[in-house]
Amino acid sequence: MSFFFFFSYSKLAVFDGKKAIRGGIPFVFPQFGPWNFGPQHGFGRVVRWTLERAPERLPSGDVEAVFSLMDNEITRSMWNYPFRITYRLILREKELHFHIGVYNPSKDMTFSFNLLLHTYLKVPDVRRCQITGLHGCTFVDKTRDGAIYQEGRDAVTINEWTDRVYQHTPQEHIITNVVSGRKMRLQKYNFPDTVVWNPWMEKARECQDFGDDEYPNMICVEAGHVSTPVILLPGTAFEASQILQVM
Repeated sequence: MSFFFFFSYSKLAVFDGKKAIRGGIPFVFPQFGPWNFGPQHGFGRVVRWTLERAPERLPSGDVEAVFSLMDNEITRSMWNYPFRITYRLILREKELHFHIGVYNPSKDMTFSFNLLLHTYLKVPDVRRCQITGLHGCTFVDKTRDGAIYQEGRDAVTINEWTDRVYQHTPQEHIITNVVSGRKMRLQKYNFPDTVVWNPWMEKARECQDFGDDEYPNMICVEAGHVSTPVILLPGTAFEASQILQVM
């Protein structure tokens, strides 16, 4: 079974290069949420990236590809900073590794940003999924005007519109009952937040690129740095990574 079979894509997803694809793993940068200067969740998920290294099989049997994104006329019209991002993907038999580096090449400009991997997982029935590793964490509930709560459940389940930013989360989560009833392990480094999202029935109807009947078959569990921004000094770099493992 292809690893990418585990990702969810809407049948109404738009592939016109003008808006984010509804599904897969959109790359949220430099803004999380609404943005006065550009599209929601920033430009990282809508601009064209450069393929630095085409997919190649390594001696280990892994397959690796490297992408990059630099400031250009389009990005500077929204966010006037020089930057460079490298995005290295490694595919193993049951694992997908994401290695991200954000570099500030300026000699005198500091900038701040949010970063998040907006992972859509395909599931048979979202109501039967459980997410571990969130017990005791505080979260911002965006469905309740940003009220802050503490998670009391050992395993989080989804039975309604859910849009939560869990803060200071551990480095590992287990998501049960993804494709074919399997489990998915999410491991993350330098991503202090975990976003859990499902639009449920009413919000799904408001999304033109999302089928009204698709919400039961997806769940977003997203590693990110969004509660507080990353502040990047001139000449420095920020690194973060994520591993998805089919169990």
